[in-house]
Amino acid sequence: MRKLLSALLCVFLAVSVSLGLSACGNKKDYISVYTPDGAPALALAKLMDEENSFGGKTEYNVVDPSLIAGFVTGENPKADLCVLPLNLASKLLGSGEKYKMLGTVTHGNLYILKKQGGEDITPENMSILKGKVVGVIQLANVPGLTFKAVLRGKGLEYSELGNNNSPDETKVNLKAVSPEQVAPSEKTCDYYVVPEPAASAKVNATKGALSFAGSLQNLYGADGGYPQAVLAAKSSLIENEPEFISRFITAVSESGEWLLSENTSAERVVNAVQKHLTDGLNPSFTAKNLSKDVIKNCAVKFVDSKDCKNEVNAFLNELIAVNPSFASAVSDGFFYVGNQS
Repeated sequence: MRKLLSALLCVFLAVSVSLGLSACGNKKDYISVYTPDGAPALALAKLMDEENSFGGKTEYNVVDPSLIAGFVTGENPKADLCVLPLNLASKLLGSGEKYKMLGTVTHGNLYILKKQGGEDITPENMSILKGKVVGVIQLANVPGLTFKAVLRGKGLEYSELGNNNSPDETKVNLKAVSPEQVAPSEKTCDYYVVPEPAASAKVNATKGALSFAGSLQNLYGADGGYPQAVLAAKSSLIENEPEFISRFITAVSESGEWLLSENTSAERVVNAVQKHLTDGLNPSFTAKNLSKDVIKNCAVKFVDSKDCKNEVNAFLNELIAVNPSFASAVSDGFFYVGNQS
């Protein structure tokens, strides 16, 4: 009998150890976090400032925005967590199989600038843009597509103005411009669509010859702007480390208030981001151009996936209506709904 009990105990211990090792095997030695430089990186600045490693196993990487897709694609993507534009997330991760969206982290940083004598643009008077020429930085990308979605939502037709075209008096005329072309002396454009921090830098550099005329966040019409950048996590990480995911979400949700605190200097924010920049990348923000107004204009705020699902779907539908190749509809599985266990 004693031998039987001893044998059973050995089997029990062996199974217990096996299960324990199996559970530990699902845990990652370290967790990699990637974000594009610019406004999206501000959403993680507090975590990077504190070097919040969540037990010594989390590392942060701030990368060239044009390269962010490469960290969530392929057979074994490098990013365990990643901040990326909503439209890109919808196209690459929309099935919810490999990654799920934890929430939105920024809600628009695009502004309209006017020349001296120009009128402010509000949701009520947007029709005054008919016949005007609006220069848009990155017309073919997020700024241009977002502006087109806003115009479409207001029932305004638009056309893209080439070098040899005359403005159409019945439409809003859009022209692709470089940052250098956003200037009071530029003769073609009446208004400009410019992202922060470049918008504030232009206003300050021109000493008021260019000034703020409106924001696309306000013109879009929804409370809190529109969903611009989102935080996604590997589905396997969510399944294996739900406690870590919960703690990470809590930490990110504190970033917006921390950024705007008078106790958080621009130097501190910039240093936090710069310490995690990939080699050779010039930072978007400096202590000189990162004022509290600029931070406020970047609309950094974490909104949980389950609370922003409807607005995310609505905005994606509007982007798809403008350009079906720019964004995709997403499945319900794309949205993280919390620990179901």
